Amino acid sequence: MLRPPPSPDPGLIGLSVANPNDLFHAFDPSPMVGRDLDDEVEQYILESALEAPQTRYQLLIHAPEDKIGLAETAQIPDAIRQYFLYKLEVYQRHLRIRMLDGHRSLFTGLLFLAICWGLGMVAMNQIPEPYGDFFREGLLIIGWVANWKPIEFFLYDRRPMVRQRNVLKALSEMAISIRHADQNSQSDAAARP
Repeated sequence: MLRPPPSPDPGLIGLSVANPNDLFHAFDPSPMVGRDLDDEVEQYILESALEAPQTRYQLLIHAPEDKIGLAETAQIPDAIRQYFLYKLEVYQRHLRIRMLDGHRSLFTGLLFLAICWGLGMVAMNQIPEPYGDFFREGLLIIGWVANWKPIEFFLYDRRPMVRQRNVLKALSEMAISIRHADQNSQSDAAARP
């Protein structure tokens, strides 16, 4: 169903379909602008955008000439952009919840580290050497280990999530055009599984 045409522009996402209606779920009864994209189409567009070095994208859909004149075809660009706008809104809510959880985890972890540090100082002053140092060091290690998850979230996990949000935003604003597929690309598409 999907076959990318050659793309000289790194921000250009190309795909070929036998029928423009193949872009959407077949059993979705919603009007064109409210329909969900087919899972394969959505995955292909997202992965292509994530691999591209650009931050602005253009979707070029190649379809057979006899299918391109349908009245619904004029609604396809708005339907695709609307779908990615909806995905962006859902993802932003998810990201806000994750960020709130990350801030709470960081606050809890730092509070726990401070408690561990305080208990370590008490242990060092109250317990004779070398056991006092042993308990102090152990409590400090436990305090830092408790901060592993929030530190991992803010240093490593947050960046790909923000990139995903930015890609969804760019896809909800991308230029979309539908063109006639030439005979060579149709025969190539038929030859592919």
